[in-house]
Amino acid sequence: MDYSMAEIRAFNATLKAGNFTRAADLLEVSQPAITAQIRKLESRFSAPLLERLSKGVRATDLGKQLYQITRQYHDLEAAIEVLSNPRLSPGKMTLQVANASSIIFMPLIAEFSRRFPQTTLKIKSVTTSECRALVLNREVDIGLFPLLDESSELSRLAFSSHRLVAVMRPDHPLAEHKVLSVSQLVGEPLIVYKPEACTQQLLEQLFVRNQLRVSGNVVVDGRLDMSEAVSHGLGIGFALQQDIRPDPRLTVIPIAEATEEVVEHVVWMKNRRSLPGIRDFIQLALEQRCGALSEVSEL
Repeated sequence: MDYSMAEIRAFNATLKAGNFTRAADLLEVSQPAITAQIRKLESRFSAPLLERLSKGVRATDLGKQLYQITRQYHDLEAAIEVLSNPRLSPGKMTLQVANASSIIFMPLIAEFSRRFPQTTLKIKSVTTSECRALVLNREVDIGLFPLLDESSELSRLAFSSHRLVAVMRPDHPLAEHKVLSVSQLVGEPLIVYKPEACTQQLLEQLFVRNQLRVSGNVVVDGRLDMSEAVSHGLGIGFALQQDIRPDPRLTVIPIAEATEEVVEHVVWMKNRRSLPGIRDFIQLALEQRCGALSEVSEL
């Protein structure tokens, strides 16, 4: 049975847009054209692909399975276009980015925007684990986060690195130290993160290696909340060093046992490497990384 690209394109656009009208706008066709293509596609299956709601549509279980397969079709079209025109610029397109560290990566994102002003950047600020899932699910094009494990589907470019540090108020008794030991933190009120957070996992690993247990009386969702909690005297917080902005209310102190460098990566799906936007973002990150290394070698 032949399935046309137009049918798949209409189906995917409708799921992405949430309703037929926005899907039609997205593909620059009429709404009847979208509904006709989806009706034709659904006629080939024994059950509906979409559930019609008062304010839009959502995929049925069968529709979700189909989408998992067919969302690669857009990449196929783009790859064919690149093959026929290898110097193709990103141009007027949308690049989806999942970012776990705005302080580190926002300069890179800003430079990409300056170089390709016609490209719309959609940035999602999420946790490291969420970044990874979004890239694997093709919900974003680029991930900016520490990729701690190898993946057969993902490629990565090391961009920056830093270590775990303690964050406290300048008037805290331990703030006079240039370096702290994990043992000095035991018994102090600690501000921790939810279990899936990368910083929390690193913190727990650090304590376990030193045969200690980390527990906090305050649990926060992110670095901003941690910084505010510290500044208001709720305890000692933790972060990766470059993720903390200079703030007179905070003192950042290295932890002696935290010797492991955490590498921040630019991450993408291996089979999407040559696509416009993704290709250009990687190239820019490589240029900036090489430039930073050159500056260090000249010091």
